[in-house]
Amino acid sequence: MSLISICIPVLNEEDNILNTFHTIDNFFKKDLSEYSYEIIFTDNDSTDDTENIITELAKKNKNIKYIRFKKNLGYDKSILEGYKNSNGEASIVIHCDLQDPIGLIKNFITEWKKGHDVVYGIIKTRKESLLFTFFRNLYYKIMNVNSESNYPLGAGDFRLVDKKVINRFANNNNLYPYVRGLTFSLSNNPKGIEYDRTDRKFGKSKLGYYGTLTYAISYLIEETRIFVRFFARFNLIIFAFSVIFSLINVYLDFKFFSLFQNLILLLLVILIFICTIISEYILRIYFQIKKENKTIYKKQINL
Repeated sequence: MSLISICIPVLNEEDNILNTFHTIDNFFKKDLSEYSYEIIFTDNDSTDDTENIITELAKKNKNIKYIRFKKNLGYDKSILEGYKNSNGEASIVIHCDLQDPIGLIKNFITEWKKGHDVVYGIIKTRKESLLFTFFRNLYYKIMNVNSESNYPLGAGDFRLVDKKVINRFANNNNLYPYVRGLTFSLSNNPKGIEYDRTDRKFGKSKLGYYGTLTYAISYLIEETRIFVRFFARFNLIIFAFSVIFSLINVYLDFKFFSLFQNLILLLLVILIFICTIISEYILRIYFQIKKENKTIYKKQINL
């Protein structure tokens, strides 16, 4: 019997955990009885009763795994660790609020059996403002222009990933991974399935507008070089402008600034440019060191 792993990132989801577990359990018993399952909860250091609820579930069900981080490491890191600790032939990420229809898992598995190593959901409609949808689509278009891979619009984290793909990033210890891009870029034969997303029934979203903005900026940095390119081009423009301004000033017999002041200005611009390059290298070295951190877990059950 093939094992399917269900990876669920959680943060203060005490109102949803039991309902989500029973929904998944009943779904596999009724609709996917030919498969066994395991559930991996990855907890970003919840402050409500999430830990106790999952701990009690895990004591009674050996097919439930629980990982609690020492601090909130972010949504994508939580997903990555869920994948890495899965034992199934395929792993599926689903939100604890069940906004994504669990019945679609059956369609995912059907396409997976046809040879698709990543089967992802494409959100056709969702309950949000038209303005928010516009900026969301614009963001992913910017991502695609500046990224090495062309990520499909409307595709979220609700997806099935074959174990062979997961094995390719099993040693990835990045603290700030962009898992959507990672799984998609490593896939040889991805497949998208459209669906409508429903409202959350219990609890509140932990992301919010500010979280969405910081998430977007963070993964633009992680997945693209857009900011490095922007600052480099900006500094080059300032540098060129300073040279032209200095030449004009000399030609006009120092009516604006003295030669010494112009040289100082040029040196300042050059220094800014050099600092931009150096900061990029320092940032890469810093993240490389942080990737070696192996002590991010506070608690592990059934692993």
